[in-house]
Amino acid sequence: MNKIAKHLSTVIAIIALFTASACVSKTDIETLQLERQQDLNRIKQLEAELEESRQLLKEEIENSQNPVRQRAADMWAEMQTLRTEMAKFRGEMDLMHIRMDRQIGDSNSTMTMDGLKDQLDEIEFVLENQLQVDLPKIREERAASLAAHAQAVETTSTSSTVVGAPTASETVTQSIPAASQAAPTPPTTNDTDPAKALYDKAYTLYKEGQFEKARSYWAEFTDTFKGHAFSASAFFWQGQCYYKLKDYARAAILFEDVIEKFKKSSKYKSALLKAGYSWNYLGKPELAKMRMEEVVKKFPKSVEATQAKRFLDKAK
Repeated sequence: MNKIAKHLSTVIAIIALFTASACVSKTDIETLQLERQQDLNRIKQLEAELEESRQLLKEEIENSQNPVRQRAADMWAEMQTLRTEMAKFRGEMDLMHIRMDRQIGDSNSTMTMDGLKDQLDEIEFVLENQLQVDLPKIREERAASLAAHAQAVETTSTSSTVVGAPTASETVTQSIPAASQAAPTPPTTNDTDPAKALYDKAYTLYKEGQFEKARSYWAEFTDTFKGHAFSASAFFWQGQCYYKLKDYARAAILFEDVIEKFKKSSKYKSALLKAGYSWNYLGKPELAKMRMEEVVKKFPKSVEATQAKRFLDKAK
């Protein structure tokens, strides 16, 4: 009996030991589960913070792009205005050629052919340089488009004409007396001014993108016709040719010549601006800043001043 009691005590002790072990294991598991849940919660919190940071970054990028878009819109508006002015001036030039008096309106008009051409040159300069409009390329594309259109019209006209049958224009021509068939020819001007012919040749080459040839013609102009009314423009466009060729040192020298010698010229403010750009390319930011500030101070409402302000803002 005592032996049975002894075995029973041993069994009870073993059962108690297993029960205690089971309780410890369950507690450990619950602790681990709690820690895992806390880790999951922390991960979710970090993911939420990351998403919030990404959204904030997107908003900052969007806000930083708004000024760029505004500047682009401003430049587009400027370009459209300049294009309108250019069309207006071209029309006035055509009218002046037809009237042969080289002036618009009565004899008291102060708008001369040379003055009008100078204004047109300025507008083309702004379009091509300040607003980065490739005028030679635009002219080539327009010429190609017009040629293609003319070819298409000619092809259509040829295919629709019946061989042997008189056209409407031929019928009308046959009914008009010979004396009245000669249409009046528009008046033409024989421009025998060698200085103007040389200047115009240089400008034509420039518009065609032949900058070195154009520069040589303008250099010949300034050497041959010293003191001419176009001298300031000829010096300026020589500098512009060098600028186009990325020879900024020679460009700066010529722009500085215009600034020093032709303060009353219409090219003065453009020379200030282009000198500033040239000095900047040459690694002279102080000189560039000085010229840009002059543009803003002396010509605050000009297109050149707008460009100078943008340069100064970027340089800050």
